[in-house]
Amino acid sequence: MTLPHSRRVSLSLPQGQKLSDCPPRTSLFELSTSPGLIMTARAETKHKPKAGDRSRGRVLLITDDDQSQFIDAIAEKGIDVVGVSNGTAALVSLQRSRPHLVVADIKARGLRMRELGKMLAQSDDGIPLVLVGSEQSTLSARRAALQNGAFDYFEFPAEIELLIERTHQLVLLRQKIDQLRADADLDALTGLANRRRFRVALAREVERWRRYRIPCALLMLDIDHLKSINDRFGHPAGDVVIRQIAQTLKEVSRDNDTAARLGGEEFGLLLAGVDLEKAAAAANRLRAVLSTKRFEGVGTVTVSIGVAGCPENATTERTLYSASDRALYVSKNSGRDRVSVAPPLQEKLPGV
Repeated sequence: MTLPHSRRVSLSLPQGQKLSDCPPRTSLFELSTSPGLIMTARAETKHKPKAGDRSRGRVLLITDDDQSQFIDAIAEKGIDVVGVSNGTAALVSLQRSRPHLVVADIKARGLRMRELGKMLAQSDDGIPLVLVGSEQSTLSARRAALQNGAFDYFEFPAEIELLIERTHQLVLLRQKIDQLRADADLDALTGLANRRRFRVALAREVERWRRYRIPCALLMLDIDHLKSINDRFGHPAGDVVIRQIAQTLKEVSRDNDTAARLGGEEFGLLLAGVDLEKAAAAANRLRAVLSTKRFEGVGTVTVSIGVAGCPENATTERTLYSASDRALYVSKNSGRDRVSVAPPLQEKLPGV
């Protein structure tokens, strides 16, 4: 099985713009009017997945032959071939396309089935592998496939209908697992990221600074006087406030930002590719917007925010979190309903 070309994707920016200049693209932040990243594709294959539809299944096809029949057939099942490559390009294709399933031809050049099966099994996503080939699908052939880490083997094209059904089954299973994983990383009350998912995102963004010098910033936000709201109006009213603030954070966040509920009345908003100055401006706009909202059964509510940036205030995930948290503490101790920015490295905030 093969397809003519592997797909190569490159990133380009408007002339004169650096990656670190790209701002949050939201009307609340309005940090810049410059456009975001532009993706261009080269050497595209004839068959392209529907852009932006993440509900569809994704299959990576490793082959040396044109298999338009298979691609068209699984498309009717709501599954797209997100990449086609030969054996030597398989690793790069896996990192780019993040498929739910890999279908590989045992005759593909540069491919060792045992190594591929082991690599997929040991990956964080545990991507299943199905093997195909022109040889008859005997009991011994299927046993050999299982021993090499694959989920099954099919003779192609004689068993294309069985291959399609098995592909559909494994993709649905993979999607279910992905959904369960996502649910485990979400806060039950708000649907925002929970503390565990937030910590992973924080480590990732700080690592991007270390490797590529792309800045990031962290906003720590605390609802003022939530205990008094609960005591006066009841905990259901307090939950309404928490959910509405969470909804606002969702609305102002870009896809590469992380909005999280860190516990109780405390939230975090991790801004990717944003420096301290822009983050502080964003925090002030966010505070102003929230202070004018009407919360059902409660009225108006204010928030306190602490802001810290990497590398201006910290260069590790632990110190970035600590710097933002200390800045939040200053806001709370200075009368609430305000934004405090962490000082540069090796300086101290007043009152801390």
